[in-house]
This record gives sequence, structure tokens and C-alpha cells, in this order.
Amino acid sequence: MKTIFGKKTAALLLIVTMITAALAGCSSSGNKNSTPDEKQTQGKEEDTYTVTIYAPYAATTEECDAIAAKVSEITKKLIGCDVELVRNVTKEQLNLALTSGEKLDLFYAFPWEVSLSSMASSNQIVAMDDLLKQYGTDMQSTISEDDFKCVTVGGKVYGIPMNKDKAQARGFLMDKAIADEVGIDYSVKKTYDELEADLQKVKDAHPDIWPIVANAGTMMRPLPVDTLGDSLGVLENALSDSTKIVNLYDSQSYKDYVSHMYKWAQNGLMMPDAANTTESYDALIHSGVGFGTFTPIKAGFEAEETRKCGKDIVSVTMYDSHSITTMVNAAWCIANNSKKPDKAMQMLNLIYTNPEVANLLANGIEGKNYKYVDKEKNIISYADGVDASNTGYSVVGWAWPNEQITSVWQGDDPDVWTKLGEFNKSAKASPAKGFVWDNSNVLNEVTACQNVVSKYEASLDCGSVSPDDALPKMNDELKAAGLDKIIQEKQKQLDAWLADNK
Repeated sequence: MKTIFGKKTAALLLIVTMITAALAGCSSSGNKNSTPDEKQTQGKEEDTYTVTIYAPYAATTEECDAIAAKVSEITKKLIGCDVELVRNVTKEQLNLALTSGEKLDLFYAFPWEVSLSSMASSNQIVAMDDLLKQYGTDMQSTISEDDFKCVTVGGKVYGIPMNKDKAQARGFLMDKAIADEVGIDYSVKKTYDELEADLQKVKDAHPDIWPIVANAGTMMRPLPVDTLGDSLGVLENALSDSTKIVNLYDSQSYKDYVSHMYKWAQNGLMMPDAANTTESYDALIHSGVGFGTFTPIKAGFEAEETRKCGKDIVSVTMYDSHSITTMVNAAWCIANNSKKPDKAMQMLNLIYTNPEVANLLANGIEGKNYKYVDKEKNIISYADGVDASNTGYSVVGWAWPNEQITSVWQGDDPDVWTKLGEFNKSAKASPAKGFVWDNSNVLNEVTACQNVVSKYEASLDCGSVSPDDALPKMNDELKAAGLDKIIQEKQKQLDAWLADNK
């Protein structure tokens, strides 16, 4: 038996050896011309991580891919990763990505649509403290402690505040040519009634143009509200010193606003069915469908909007500049879906501090999307044959981490970044600026109330429904959903924060 077993074993070993040799031969034949250096490169390429970036505003897939390829040439050398760029991201797309587990690394958190504290409480974003110490020291050293407070939830940093406007006035932007034609004085502050008289002039002179248009079914309210993160309990007037939290949707200022919007819609001053439009305000103004829309205002704003709309734009102020937490914590976050948060942080640090990378992502490719008008002064304009109407890559510098290391567009003040800093400093700070609402104790109520708001808000803001009918229903449903509990918890946190920050 022993001898028979030994022979069988030897035979088996011989067969295994032959098969292994054959397989090895097949494997090596495919790489028989590869040098050791080439093999090493192939291994590196297989291991290269791709950082997926979600950003807002219009851009074609082709343009995003081309720009991502250019950025990847830099990032491969500096931090060993590729880049995938996705723009035109909506709130719904972002929420789906965050909740579905879809691969996502970096994204811009729309402060008026997604709450930093909600995302932190829901474990949708990564706490950055350790990552910042290891991979984000360059940008960390340039961001103030006060700004970091605005992106801190429960003692941990959850976002990188952008180096942009950190204060805003509230007002109305408009097509300058038409405004001048009908005699609108946009050099003085306006009330609703004064603005209404101007809008009526536009309607009388151009009955085929809507004086007010929405922005993809939403409207930027001309109110100086401190939203305290999510608009579920607010300081009604950030320009005052009051720290009493109230229900925005039951406030007099909101009632006045939606009443005017409904009246204007009934009188033909607002585009019909504005809450359901999918087009952006800049596209509607550029095409001549619309005259203007409500807007936040900052230093350099009119030149930026002129470039965006493809027409000369002017604006009129309705409320003075003020600064609240959400104007600072418009932040870039790392999704919890990220497979390599360390690479995401390295990428974020690079976007914030490297002018070449920042310029590519904000403005596109030289010669294709833009050209230099004065390279020495770093002034650019659209490339030949390109303008706001046909560009495949819309320019929205403020939506990127650090617009102040990017080129200055022709038409902007050459000192725009200095003046933007002065504007930020001169604005009235809300008494709650720096406070970050932690909604983890009332998550169920927050979700229920957000569902109620989603049901009514766009229609009210765009004048599509009568506030006399809709507002009482909305407020009854908010009360039933637990808004009073939210306000009570938020007031408690704010009072404690105020006591600690005297």
C-alpha cells in the first residue's frame, strides 16, 4: 500500500507541476515584453484611487471629463490619485448618493438645502479633525478659528468653509438694458411696493417678458433671516440683536413676502407656474423670457452675474449686508461613502491651495473654456467663440473651495478679492453667527417638518398658491409634526452657546 500510495502521490505531483508550469507560461507570455519598470507602473495604475467630486451648476459630461483628465495629470504626480468630476448635481441626486452608499468622495453641501448638522447626525459625512492634522495642514493654516466654528458639530469639524463671500445683502437683479429703458433707479434701496411699481413698468413696456422668474422652481427670499441651519426655527432679522427663535413660516416678514409674490403672480408680474419650472434664472434672463429675480448680493456680484447671464446685470438692494453661520458653512464635505477619506482630504487640500488645480475646476481649460486677456495680471475672459450662452462649463467660482486663488474675469474689478474681504468684514454679524445647530435630539421631528416644508414652500415662495389658504394649513401641519419641540431644543442650544461666547 505504501508503495502504491507513493506512486500515486508522485504522479499527482507531476500533474500539478505540469499544470502550474503551463499556467505560469500563459501568465508570463502576456507580459513577456514588460520591463520591471513597466510592471511597477502597471501596478501603480491599478492601485490609483479615483476621487469622485460632486459640484453644482451646469456643465456637460464631455467638459467635465476633459477637465477631470487635466486635473488628474496634476493629482497623479502630487497625491497619487485620479479625479472624476460630476456637475449639475441637484439636491435630490446628492441625497440619493449619500443615502444609497454610492461611491462619492467630495461634494459641495448646499447650505440652503442640506444641513451640516443633519448630515453629521445621520453619519453621511466624515469628521475631519484627524484628517486635517495629517493631510490638510496647508489649508487649515489659512482658515480662521471663527470660520471653523461655523462647520463644527458636537465638537468635531465636518466641512471646509469656502474662501468666498461670507456675508450677503438681499435684493433683486435685473437686465440693465431694460431697467435703463423704463427708468428704474437701481441706486437706491427698494421696498416691495417700490419694486412692484418698477416691475409694472417692465410689464407695460415688454408684455412678452416676465418681470420675475424663478430659479429651477425656487426663489431666493429677499429676507435678512438667520436660518440657524435649516429654517426650522429662525432669528427673523439677522440685522437686529434679537436672539428669540421663531417659526419663520408664521412670521410677519414671511407672510408679507409670500403675499406679495401671490399678488404679483395674479397680476402677471411673475412667470406662470414658477414653482414647476426647471430652467435656471440666468438661462431665462439670457433668452429674453425674464427680466429679473431675487438674489443675494455681494462685492463683485454684478460683474459675475453679467458673465453668467450673458447680459449686463444690475441689482437693487432691499436689505443691507449681514453675515450668518450658513454663509460661512457653505462647505465642502467628505462623504461617508468615500473609500479613501485620506485621498479625499488630500484632494480638498490641493483644490484649496493649488492655483492651477483651483483654476481648472473653477474656470476650465485655457484655450477651450477661457483665455488670458492679461496673463501678468491674471485676467481672463471666455475663449474665442465661447460665451455664457454656449459654454459647456458654467463659471461659478464661489461654489469651489477657494475662488480667491483663481483668475479674475475681465469686467470684474482687478482688486475684487481684496474688496470681497472688506465686504465680508463690514457686514453686520448675526448675534448667532458661529452657532451650529445640532438636531440629533429631534431628528424625527426635523424629518417630519422638512416633509411639510417640502410640500408647501416652493409654491408659496413662487406665488403659485394663495397664502391665505396654504399658510394656515402649513403651520398646522408643522405644529403637528413637532416644530415647537424643535424650536425649544434649538433655543436651549443657542442660549447655552451665547452664554459660552459672551
